[in-house]
Amino acid sequence: MFSKKKFQYLFKSFFRFFFKLIYGKIEVYENDLSKLNVETKNINIESSLKVYKVYIIPKSRLYTDRIHNVAIIKNNKILSGPSLQLKDNSNSPIINNIVLKNGTPRIKKNIKGTLLSLLTGGGGNDNYFHWLFDVLPRIGICEKNNILKDVKYFLCPNINKWQKETLELLDIPIIKLLNSKKFRHVEADNLIITDHPWQHSVDANKDIQNIPKWISSWLREKFLKKIAEENLPKKIFIDRSDSLSNLKDKRKILNEEEVKNYLEKNGFVSVQLSKLSFLKQISLFYNSKTILGLHGAGFSNLIWSQNGTEIIEIKNIEANKLYENLAKQNKLNYKSLNIKSETQTISPDFGFFKIEIDKLNNLIN
Repeated sequence: MFSKKKFQYLFKSFFRFFFKLIYGKIEVYENDLSKLNVETKNINIESSLKVYKVYIIPKSRLYTDRIHNVAIIKNNKILSGPSLQLKDNSNSPIINNIVLKNGTPRIKKNIKGTLLSLLTGGGGNDNYFHWLFDVLPRIGICEKNNILKDVKYFLCPNINKWQKETLELLDIPIIKLLNSKKFRHVEADNLIITDHPWQHSVDANKDIQNIPKWISSWLREKFLKKIAEENLPKKIFIDRSDSLSNLKDKRKILNEEEVKNYLEKNGFVSVQLSKLSFLKQISLFYNSKTILGLHGAGFSNLIWSQNGTEIIEIKNIEANKLYENLAKQNKLNYKSLNIKSETQTISPDFGFFKIEIDKLNNLIN
């Protein structure tokens, strides 16, 4: 008698075999891309030491599992360079791409015209930081050399409400947006693929702590001009009680109510960023003078803050310096409350924290 797991395995195996019959076996191609009529542009961005590659690939396919792999395929050859195969948060050798084992088990959708891929791995699907710093800057890279003028469609990791808002603010109409949930396997007249905006080495944990300055500058240039003058709180506490990592018991303040009560007595207003529009978040951080909160993607908004804004980050003593370095890069007054987690965690960025009010008091006063 078949177990459910065995049945699922057999079904998936047949499914993959069926699509391999349709689309053929895929092989690795690591030679000169120009021999396949691939055009490679080198893009220099002012103030960045990195030279970005932009690949323009005619009559080619893209397949993604929406988590770790984006395969760029031409003539049934997966191309090293524009393809992505994440392992331990870094792009690994092309031999690890999932299509070499499983093929492309989705119906191919044909796209007439030029398609720009904004895919970046699973982080781009819903994570606010990765959307701002991994996804949108690919558009900034393509603004150089007038590459964007030829783009008919943008393939997005996801298109939820706030993601759609960011793209509309960049004057990209909804009719040009394709969601990788529905378009996992496509063939286009031309595919455009860019280098990752900030990951330049095999050590993603190092690279994420050194985001190129041009990304913050580009985002500020594009979005700050869209906000309206508002009377907003000057001292805010980022309330993460509604965040996914909190709800999944990965990162939380154990005595959060005590902390909130103390902060409210000292003029702080608690805000849940997920309840605000993208533009409202920009306005809030632009107008605030002191911003305090637990380490997390909400601190990505500090790039909207004005010079000298006080940033107070509560974090695991082993957490990275992503937001500290971003704050200093943008000339903000950064402080941190480094606390050892009450429990063991799967990542140094996570943890359960009990905050001593005396220590917090010393920081804010």
